[in-house]
Amino acid sequence: MAFENGKTTIFAPISGVIVPITDVPDPTFAQKMLGDGIAIDPIEETLYSPCDGKIIQIHSSKHALTIATPEGEEILIHIGIDTVGLKGEGFKTFVSEGDDVKRHDQLIVFDADLIAKKAASLLTLVIITTQDASVNLLSSGLAVSGETPLMDVEKTDQPETVSLCGQLNVSEPIVILNPDGLHARPSAVLASNAKRFQSTIKLCLQDKEVNAKSVVAIMGLSIKKYDSVIISAEGPDSAQAVEALATLVQSGLGENLHVIPGQRKDTASEPAPSKPAPSDDPNVMVGVSASPGLVTGVIYQLEEVTVDLPKEGFGLAKEQQDLEAAITKAQEELDQIENSLRLSADTSKAAIFAAHKELLTDPELKESAFAGLKQGQSAAWAWRASYQSQAEILSKLENPLLAARATDIRDIGERVLSQLIGFEKRSTAIPSKAILVASDLTPSDTANLSKGEVLGFCLTGGSATSHASILARAAGLPAVVAVSQSALKIPNGTLAILDGDQGFLKINPAPSEVTEVQTKQIQASEMRQKELEAASQPAMTIDGFKIKVCGNISGLAEASEIPGLGGEGVGLLRSEFLFLDRTEAPTESEQTASYEGIAKHLGPNRDLIVRTLDVGGDKPLAYMPLPEEINPFLGIRGIRLNMLGTEIFSAQVRSILKVANLTNLGLMFPMISPLFRSSKRPGTSSTEKKRPWA
Repeated sequence: MAFENGKTTIFAPISGVIVPITDVPDPTFAQKMLGDGIAIDPIEETLYSPCDGKIIQIHSSKHALTIATPEGEEILIHIGIDTVGLKGEGFKTFVSEGDDVKRHDQLIVFDADLIAKKAASLLTLVIITTQDASVNLLSSGLAVSGETPLMDVEKTDQPETVSLCGQLNVSEPIVILNPDGLHARPSAVLASNAKRFQSTIKLCLQDKEVNAKSVVAIMGLSIKKYDSVIISAEGPDSAQAVEALATLVQSGLGENLHVIPGQRKDTASEPAPSKPAPSDDPNVMVGVSASPGLVTGVIYQLEEVTVDLPKEGFGLAKEQQDLEAAITKAQEELDQIENSLRLSADTSKAAIFAAHKELLTDPELKESAFAGLKQGQSAAWAWRASYQSQAEILSKLENPLLAARATDIRDIGERVLSQLIGFEKRSTAIPSKAILVASDLTPSDTANLSKGEVLGFCLTGGSATSHASILARAAGLPAVVAVSQSALKIPNGTLAILDGDQGFLKINPAPSEVTEVQTKQIQASEMRQKELEAASQPAMTIDGFKIKVCGNISGLAEASEIPGLGGEGVGLLRSEFLFLDRTEAPTESEQTASYEGIAKHLGPNRDLIVRTLDVGGDKPLAYMPLPEEINPFLGIRGIRLNMLGTEIFSAQVRSILKVANLTNLGLMFPMISPLFRSSKRPGTSSTEKKRPWA
């Protein structure tokens, strides 16, 4: 709101000791991210209006409200620190949004004892959230509600700032509990959901704020675990945006916040292993193991191709049209790649390219490129400058997970560039049985490597948590990263041993060393062949009892292996592979296609038992935020969540039943507990027991 008539005096809304806002034990308030003001350590339990005005917002947890004065000031009054988690417990409001109030009208009554036990502090904040205002503090010491003047607020001649952190629709401070902070995947989830709202949305960390619709910008904040952030929004749906996104961030943005010590984690989230000590042998280059395996082959340097780009364009309209068309084509390519990977149940790969799709629509990348177009640059020149600049920012971050995403930025950047000018960034004539050496590989590079031709790779850059390393592990390609730059000077054709288990590359090995590696490979191959031959034999005990052997799988890729491995069906299909690592639920037709593919691989004579969606609690979905539970592993999840009436569950059951004629189908519903009743009931014998599920 704008100011109209000079200054306004704000009186104490509660009695207590006045505390400078800079002394409040919360950086969001102490650093005045929401605005200037003052705090009061209360000695009573009733909050009164500090001036005449209108109630324009009451937080759903009833611990905070905002008053607008007739002159246009907006005053946020916030009872306690971290009281949003009480969800209204201990608070009772006496006004509603839209009510007109007078100074000293009763607003909220609260239970000080309860709040003192469950919240971080009882300090009550009085903050001027209007941006074009100066605050003059008037009092110190003891304040009396309705009587002690706290501050005068006056209009300033300063232009309105671009920061939105002081606007009306601002979230409570949110503590990030994601184990690795907001790295690429949670950042993509947040940006994707933010794009669903029309409002301008900002994510604020201390004195920094960025566009919450930009994955690149969010990652650039390098938000770590236990950092405190706030979300602000300005626009027609700002209130809904703040509420929805704050809930999403608190739920973990699709990541599990309840990791038990010793619990298996996604390899993408694990820290990079430490680099071994250098070798005294000049032929041995020590690095970090990124993917296990032992191979011997010849070195091939995978060199990048540089191209000269025209700096000057042919007019803004044409260059913008060309860039938009190239981005659209690149998006279509990524759609095809992701859909193909999801249908084959390569969820780790699919999630990587889904993140690439999100990066491709990043507003920071496009806006930076469009700025170059307005200066007369060609689409190719402006686009390359944009993605290289963003990649450089990420590569310098201390968080290795975020720094590794610089390669993803370059990957999607080069994908669009290839559409613009038709260039290939790598030479393609890779010899057979080659060990690739390069400074780095993008996910697209790695996904396109043929395991039959390429034996493995060695990088001077990269990390064990990079997407290239994840894809190498999925493909069974040995890989070593972070070796010496001298590896780039090894001549092509040099004989070498790549040890992905120990993390080193050895060139010019002795014939005996090569023979030893080859012997190990032959032994492993022979053992594998014997196992496959035995797999087709019936599984019988020595006393003649037959055992049905089925596999537990997570998608089509594993289902296709079951017949060849002697499997008699699928004992459990974990259907979560269709729902995880994405920002929206799969469609019914998408699910049906996946189940059909699996059923056809198994055939009509094998079992297929599908477990319906088992998420919630410790396995959250980004598009289905749930409240935190004390014991999420045994809480509202699986069938308990589905029976709340979600359309997601209904669509899944329909899609599963459509393949009933293709295989021996069964359904398993997770998280159903038996209800045990007394074994002795009237009219029954003492030995008769009711069935536990009755």
